Amino acid sequence: MTEDPTFEPQDGSPTIHVNVRTVRNTGANSEYERMWKEHENETKEAEEASSSQDEDTPLHGSEKYDLSPVTTYEYDVVACADYVEDMGCWVRNMPQAIKDANPNFVPT
Repeated sequence: MTEDPTFEPQDGSPTIHVNVRTVRNTGANSEYERMWKEHENETKEAEEASSSQDEDTPLHGSEKYDLSPVTTYEYDVVACADYVEDMGCWVRNMPQAIKDANPNFVPT
């Protein structure tokens, strides 16, 4: 919790597990189904609109979808030879705004 730590960790410590995952919403299938139905409607509307326009006009609807995945990184310290238990450290260092918003907060 300091910008300039005054200790050098022991060789091989801490042990950190890094989890890299693509975030997937539990409702993703229904979301894709909804977007596919919208896509079908947009295509139909675009086809109808293009019948009255030049044939070189691109065929697309007004909606745009961003289906790019969102990747998250989680770093878990699972072992540390230099660990010293300091009960209440997290609460003492918690930002005041969080303390004010959650006066009955008890860390677990």
